[in-house]
Amino acid sequence: MPAHHPGPELLFDYAAGSLREVQALLVASHLAYCADCRRQVAELEACGGVLLEEVAAEPVSDSLLDAVLATIANAPAAPPQPPPEPAKAPNGVLPGPLHRALGGSLDGVDWVRIVPGIHLSGWSLGVGTASACLLRMAAGASVPAHRHTDHEMLLVLTGAFSDEFGRYRVGDVASYDPETPHHAVADRDGECLCLLVQDNPLVFTGALGWLLNRGFRF
Repeated sequence: MPAHHPGPELLFDYAAGSLREVQALLVASHLAYCADCRRQVAELEACGGVLLEEVAAEPVSDSLLDAVLATIANAPAAPPQPPPEPAKAPNGVLPGPLHRALGGSLDGVDWVRIVPGIHLSGWSLGVGTASACLLRMAAGASVPAHRHTDHEMLLVLTGAFSDEFGRYRVGDVASYDPETPHHAVADRDGECLCLLVQDNPLVFTGALGWLLNRGFRF
């Protein structure tokens, strides 16, 4: 059972269907690991269903049902799709929502080295200024010092890492508010793979940050 979870407001927005796509991807992936959060989301969805039942009905035209049925009848049938094969991660299986978002196995993911031991995936998902990608940390590697210009979340997929706020293992979610500094270091006994979600790009700090922010890669 994960020890670190998305905040209650994120679970509420996810259940209501109002969470942005990149944040919804992280929450849905966390739910694959966490029975407690799945239960909370199910309860929130049930409450939403009760509220909808209490909403007064709005009159519609007599022809609406016929129009909907005609649209369904005339829609082309979708070809049957085989169930997707699970994508193997270095120490397990990626959660279903992330596997579908990747569109395939990790074997097809390109990686961009930021500094030795730290890579970001060429794959990314962007909606407005928010984005999601994969962060890979070699055993014992640390992410260069940086600060956040907006909210950031990390979901651990394999391995573990630690920072000033605790230790995060598979299924855990680390959340950081704007301007929160932190120093993430992967455990020394294996690689750590995370799903990284940002509302806005982070800013690297220090002399090394000056080079990284200008696109220099080591």
